[in-house]
Amino acid sequence: MAGQKRAALIRRQRNPLTPINQLPSELLSAILIKSVNDDPLHRTKSLQILAQVAWKWWQIIKSDPQFWTHIAPPMEGVELQIRKAGTLPLRLSWTEDEDPSDEDDGTDWGAVGDLVQDHASRWSGIELELYDGREAVLQALCTSHFPHLKNLRVHLSDEALTMSEEWRLNLAQCPNLQAVQLPIMPYLPVTPSSNSPIHLRTLHLDLRPMKSYSSHDLESLLRLTPQLVELKVKNLLNDTNPPAPFGARIIDLPNLRCLEFTHAVTGEEQDWIPLLAQIRAPRLEHLGLQYGRKCVMGGQTIFTVLVTWPSASTNRPEEAPLHSVLRNAGPSAAWRIEHHGHSITVEAEGSGSGRVRLIFACDNRHPSHNQFSEDTLTHLSPFGLPVDLEVLFWNSETTELEFWDEVLDATPSLRTFKVGNSVEIARRVMDRLSTKAPSSSSSSPRAPHLEKLDFQWEDHSADIWLRSKYDEDEAVQTMLDKRREIFIQGGVIDPPKLVVTVHKWSDGTEGLVEQSSV
Repeated sequence: MAGQKRAALIRRQRNPLTPINQLPSELLSAILIKSVNDDPLHRTKSLQILAQVAWKWWQIIKSDPQFWTHIAPPMEGVELQIRKAGTLPLRLSWTEDEDPSDEDDGTDWGAVGDLVQDHASRWSGIELELYDGREAVLQALCTSHFPHLKNLRVHLSDEALTMSEEWRLNLAQCPNLQAVQLPIMPYLPVTPSSNSPIHLRTLHLDLRPMKSYSSHDLESLLRLTPQLVELKVKNLLNDTNPPAPFGARIIDLPNLRCLEFTHAVTGEEQDWIPLLAQIRAPRLEHLGLQYGRKCVMGGQTIFTVLVTWPSASTNRPEEAPLHSVLRNAGPSAAWRIEHHGHSITVEAEGSGSGRVRLIFACDNRHPSHNQFSEDTLTHLSPFGLPVDLEVLFWNSETTELEFWDEVLDATPSLRTFKVGNSVEIARRVMDRLSTKAPSSSSSSPRAPHLEKLDFQWEDHSADIWLRSKYDEDEAVQTMLDKRREIFIQGGVIDPPKLVVTVHKWSDGTEGLVEQSSV
């Protein structure tokens, strides 16, 4: 015991002599603040560990209010921590680390609600991850006035979703709010004072607890948040109050950079999101859209969103979100389209800042091949961007061969084409690429800009191809010769090079590569 005390005394005597402890207190304080674990569940323990390193560190942590502004569990000592924070703004992070099935986790949720309410004027940030509703906390959040609150994030577990529908945040209570993430639609009261815009810049909503939503309410909210930079909405389930199909007023969001709607399931009578036709965002850099399966199962063609955005309102087509983000993608922008049977992904990006990502989930019983060529590819072609297309149907019935004719005819700007399923499809594609484009005025073969043709399939089909390599090698060369002849007849003396590649899907083994100047 005496030896331990002596060792501790020696450490205390040496600690002030270490180089880091020679730093000015203000600089050392800044270093220590950066060293604190910001995880709400470990912050208190992290402070205790740092305070035990050296007497000077303990003195700095004890006396500097900056170390005490982040309030986290447990409740014990919270009031002392708030007093130590002095007059500085506070940040609350409350994350439950208990089993959600445990009804009694030892936390006094009434006290937590009082904490939120009693210090409402001091919160600059609130982050809550709660189980089982925690009505006292939600009530305090929805009834208090937060004059300095800038960031708010509330996440409720699945157990809490059915209990959260009655709690809607009045944004007028948070006049300085800049970023918000909520599991339910907030609102602004219909009063004369609500006509003045708020300064919200980031709005994330997960509307799953609502089971349905009103695009009219969301539209009203967006009109009062013109400074939005990022808008992300999940689980748009059944619009109960859509605007009129035509004549809907434009929502100007001049600073919007990111727009995402994910897990959108709009119902049988409507297969597009009205707000997409109303938003005008000239600086938009990222557009994300993900539709759920119910749209397809309801018998509606979800791909009409590509044409209804500009036509459903007074918004001019060139000002619709899709057009804006493609302009910001830069002159090198190109479409990348993947159709894997269960889903269709449409992306576009270039050297600029703009990026598009659209995902449509497909019901396996209704692959919608015709809709893919007619309602998707046909409406992407007018943008004039190169197309990189991947169509792979694994473990599905053989696709009608006419489908591949439609795909090639709908994408005259096709640049790369990756296809898989069977040797029959490969032969059909090569046969059609060996013929002139169907347009009466065309003097080029189908897909005249094609640079790479890539066949990929499972082991069995690849083995068939490899066993008949010499026959298929001849078929590839025949296709290339026919395309060259069509180009020359059209006056193109030096046709572009086309690379044909065969891959064995299981391990990526390259079976056949044919490069030609065509």
